[in-house]
Amino acid sequence: MKHFYVAIRFRTKNFLLFIKRHFQILRELRSNEEFIRSAYFEVYLILRYLFPFLFVVYIPFAVLDWTDFLKNSGYFPLLIYNSVFIPGCFLFTALLNFPILKSENSRRWLTVAGTLFLTSAGTAMNLLIFQFGTDISLFAFTQLGIAVLLRYPDKTKKIIYFTNYAVFFAAMFWLGKNSSFLIQNFFFTMVMTILLDLISFLTKVNSFHKEQSIRDLNRKLVMESIRKSEILRIAIHDLKSPVTGILSLVGLYTREPSHISPSNKIASSYADPPEILDHIDRTSRKILESIEDVLYLASSGDIETIENQTQKLDPELLLKSVACNLNFLFSSKNIKVRDELSEHNIYFQANPQILYRVFDNLLSNAAKFSPESSEISLKSELVSELHEKILIIKIEDSGPGFQPEDEKNMFREFSILSAKPTGSESSSGIGLALAKKLLDRMGIRIRLGNSETLGGAKVILEFPQSKAK
Repeated sequence: MKHFYVAIRFRTKNFLLFIKRHFQILRELRSNEEFIRSAYFEVYLILRYLFPFLFVVYIPFAVLDWTDFLKNSGYFPLLIYNSVFIPGCFLFTALLNFPILKSENSRRWLTVAGTLFLTSAGTAMNLLIFQFGTDISLFAFTQLGIAVLLRYPDKTKKIIYFTNYAVFFAAMFWLGKNSSFLIQNFFFTMVMTILLDLISFLTKVNSFHKEQSIRDLNRKLVMESIRKSEILRIAIHDLKSPVTGILSLVGLYTREPSHISPSNKIASSYADPPEILDHIDRTSRKILESIEDVLYLASSGDIETIENQTQKLDPELLLKSVACNLNFLFSSKNIKVRDELSEHNIYFQANPQILYRVFDNLLSNAAKFSPESSEISLKSELVSELHEKILIIKIEDSGPGFQPEDEKNMFREFSILSAKPTGSESSSGIGLALAKKLLDRMGIRIRLGNSETLGGAKVILEFPQSKAK
């Protein structure tokens, strides 16, 4: 029993703290202009849907009232009510959905006017049917429905409530319907209306507070992301200087100076540098290319720059040129490149430097993940699709290929896939992401899969005829 009392006290305390917290949030948001604007706009949207619905739904009831009037002229007040309510619903439908006044203040007044019209209509209808029976159900339904649906940020709705309740209470005595039972129902409805209005409004306050917290958190995350991206961009950019310096120093030893006499033994030794310097040169250039890749991914990329620097080129011929320049890489792993390009001699408008970069990236990847003494295949074909021809270039390797779990991360930046380099190469996870980003901007589609012949990865590039010149 003791544990029961402890649990009850604990839950009661938590409930009171919960209510206190929400009322504290309510006091803070009362003067929040963004919250007020959001609340009024929410009511405005609800009324936009509600008035057309009432207009359409009430027409059959108006027809029935007209039929009853033909049988009994005592239904004349209902005809007057219908002649006001139906045009009123149509008018608010037009004003809310096809607004002439577009200012925020005008929308607020229109929203308040619509609410006043609805509550007054419920009150008037209930007074009209009092002669047929003492019931306040329609009045209660209108007031309670407005309390739940329309969550105003100020005391506007309470003034509307009390005005309608005062009119209805006065009419009860004037019509002689002031029975104790009816008065009890009346006050119970009023208490329930105020309570439901408060509960509904507190849910609005709570949801807005949560949304505001999420927005603030998102704003902080965006700013933090921008700050980290800027730091990364600066750090990577600063790496270019020492790498460029290494390339310059290596260049002093790898090129033969023309102004020095051949009899100078020291100078002539520069023309025939040690093999290690050649490796340093190639490695430094690859580092520089990786830095450029990361910098490009970190930036938004200017699509106009890509489009303005395009020229007519043959993708197959460019791919052969890249493969030839990477011969040292293939030779280091004894990889054979099988050239099955069909030489369709179709020219496309593209940026040669960027397309060269993509081909270099894809072929380097193929070599990186292929084992020693394996094979890389280059194929092309021209296919007809709908009303245009498409040049398809395929690059296939003998590596491990892609696994099913790789599918969702194939083009994600800095995502390391299941395949591992077969040599001492490193993998940063930006090659495919960068390739897709560049190709998409040139209108070239890239697809990935596994090779049926070599068993490794397969890269398919589609050059549409619409890009051909």
